[in-house]
Amino acid sequence: MGRRIFFTALGVAAAPAAQAAAGVYLGASVGLMDANIDGFDEATNAGALLGYEFFNMDIVYVSAETEFTTTVSDGDAKLSGQNGSWDIDSRAVYLAVRVGDTLFAKARYGVAWVDVSVETDGRSLSDSDSSGSWGASFGWNFSEHWGIQAGGVVVDSDVDYWSLGLGYRF
Repeated sequence: MGRRIFFTALGVAAAPAAQAAAGVYLGASVGLMDANIDGFDEATNAGALLGYEFFNMDIVYVSAETEFTTTVSDGDAKLSGQNGSWDIDSRAVYLAVRVGDTLFAKARYGVAWVDVSVETDGRSLSDSDSSGSWGASFGWNFSEHWGIQAGGVVVDSDVDYWSLGLGYRF
């Protein structure tokens, strides 16, 4: 009898928390930061995403998202005949529109902040910048909670992030 009351009370207490989490989603990604700069090869980045779906009508969903990426494998860089490496970390906030349920397309627009470092033969340069950021992706929600997506986003005027991601919806 005591266990029944305990688990009933636990279920009643957990219901508001589960409702509050509705619309929240998390994601992880890995991909290439492609610098459109001569002498710079791609760096490999990994990222984390947090989103909140605040509007939906039929198959159209509108969300606010924030994404963070960091370099896990530096890209090669060649500046003024000197070999070196480069890395980039990014932070961004987006307004995203997704169309579709099981199979979907998503577009997003926002602002990104990037920190770039370049090292060549004993010299180190770094810079930070912010700019408008936009991108698109296509995905497949293969269960009620899990999905995958592939996409690209412009994180800076001369850097694109091409990624594969795994997402979880609460």
